[in-house]
Amino acid sequence: MQTAQHVDAAPSPLTLSFDMAAVEQWAQFSSDRNPIHFDLAHARAAGLDALIVHGMLAMMPMKETAAQAVAPDGWMKFRTLLRNPVAHDRDVVFTTKPAAGGIAFRLNDTAGKLEHFRGTYGRAGDPSGQLQGDTPRGKPLARAHLDRFFATYPHVRERWIALDAVVFSEFMRTRLHVLERLADAHMRRLSGGAPASRVVVQSSHTVTFDAAFFDAPADADQWNNLAHALLTPELLASGNQIGGVVALPVLCAGRLVMLVEVGLVARFDTDIPN
Repeated sequence: MQTAQHVDAAPSPLTLSFDMAAVEQWAQFSSDRNPIHFDLAHARAAGLDALIVHGMLAMMPMKETAAQAVAPDGWMKFRTLLRNPVAHDRDVVFTTKPAAGGIAFRLNDTAGKLEHFRGTYGRAGDPSGQLQGDTPRGKPLARAHLDRFFATYPHVRERWIALDAVVFSEFMRTRLHVLERLADAHMRRLSGGAPASRVVVQSSHTVTFDAAFFDAPADADQWNNLAHALLTPELLASGNQIGGVVALPVLCAGRLVMLVEVGLVARFDTDIPN
């Protein structure tokens, strides 16, 4: 493992754009077909004026660029806030600058007036304490899911990016209903029992990982002994939306090697009485 950290002091801005083919490719990999990415009526119901790019898809080249700028050393953290969605087929510009322990970055429109993402990448502390001493019971993570990611995105070299994508997609595919059920029950209490349709959007994403774990060869046994868990989120309500941060620990033989934290907001179409 590289122990000396290198930060590119003056990286060139990176212009990105995502067309429907890229959006469809992510949907096929992740099985996440949130209609706000495909159906304009649903996007407008969520308060958007265009079809939008999935946050995880937009983050992928940003993670790759950040990983090239900062050499791994101990525990590393990529953290970003999704400020404004990125529309299909619209150029956006990714810029970075040195920050304490790593870099800070932003994704803006080409005019530099609208901020889509902002965040940081660099060294971090061991997040095991966030588990409050409990070892969550993990669900086995099939190695085939990682292989499928690399078959879909062969240009991605960083395995932490792949594992982050797999864990996120597995949550959205198999465990999002946990958050949706909590949000629906909470909204019914606020609205006097009135049912409502909802749209779920991502608001933040943080992945903290042990760089030493990812130094192991790709065919090491540890890659066949991964499990991921879900910690019950705390939800906060504001008007017609409920949000919270979902924590998804990734374990190898019971040891924490990655912690994925996803901010999600459920927006409802029902009126809340004053």
